Amino acid sequence: MFFENLKTLQRTYHFDSNHIYNVDETSISNVQRNSKILAPKGQKQVGTATSGERGSTTTVVCAFSASGKYIPPFFVFKRKRMNNQLLRVGNADVLAVVSDSGWINENLFVDWLNHFISFAKPTKDEPVLLVQDNHESHISLDCYLLCGNVIVLLSLPPHTSHRMQPLDLTYFGPLKSVCNRECDIFMAANIGRRITQYEVVELLTKAFNHLSNIEKAANKFRAAGIYPLDPTEFNDLFLITIITPETSLLYNIQSSKFQVNTMNQSDT
Repeated sequence: MFFENLKTLQRTYHFDSNHIYNVDETSISNVQRNSKILAPKGQKQVGTATSGERGSTTTVVCAFSASGKYIPPFFVFKRKRMNNQLLRVGNADVLAVVSDSGWINENLFVDWLNHFISFAKPTKDEPVLLVQDNHESHISLDCYLLCGNVIVLLSLPPHTSHRMQPLDLTYFGPLKSVCNRECDIFMAANIGRRITQYEVVELLTKAFNHLSNIEKAANKFRAAGIYPLDPTEFNDLFLITIITPETSLLYNIQSSKFQVNTMNQSDT
């Protein structure tokens, strides 16, 4: 069903690689994971500096196009009030907001959409396609009103982000690895200091700049079968099963058919 919807949208809008984007969120901790280090053979005790700060999670919203245009990161910090010092080091175009949970919500996603529009610059004559997961924060009346005639939203089927979302396929993993390495470098250069929320933007931005290139973005959209459109990327019979009291829905991406098998109440 997803690829059928994508095919229909392409017939209607003729989106090229410059006008197809993917958006997703990931979490970053200011306490890095232990990294592998080199030491002389036979040495059993090897010291390395790590942050002693109690872990605090920050959400990072990323988006890029199939042509390799990256939207500057959007940070959601877990705190009550915004402090501009959180952005003291980093790309000038990054944006940060706060929430009680440190996670994005419907209102903050609308804030991100405004951030996105300022860089993607969609118009009625040249709208953009925005591929996203079906998280509840992405689906609100304010969101759809803001998108209007300039942003076409396309949601992935449930539980498929790890297979079909370009950012999840091969970007967020390396992003966290490089960010973790930047944390190691920071700790080695600043013995005795802790990594706090005030260093997150700087360290993540360095990782973002290191990984963001045109070829990688194009490869991720190709691997997801989104651009160029290619449902056969999922020929390994990827199935999603959704069971309700009345129906069992099998979404078979391999055959691109949506089958509905009615279940009798007496059989459940």
